Amino acid sequence: MLSISSSDVIRKPSYVTQPKEVTMVKDAKQNTIKSIIFPYELYKNIRERLEDELYLIQNADALARKSYEAFLAIDEAGAEDLG
Repeated sequence: MLSISSSDVIRKPSYVTQPKEVTMVKDAKQNTIKSIIFPYELYKNIRERLEDELYLIQNADALARKSYEAFLAIDEAGAEDLG
């Protein structure tokens, strides 16, 4: 993983346009992560899981906690599955 500041993106835009690894963009003043950039091939592998998680987060009020726990039990993913 690569960690860069937003000023590094201005100096070398290929960090964003052609990432070779997972890149975290930090806010230089607050030293907090503001963005994460994935290489497209990795994104294709984890896209469906990301969409499922976003759906659950956006509809948290409509879904019971029990449903969320059942989903996590079914869709347990290890780090080796993502890469």
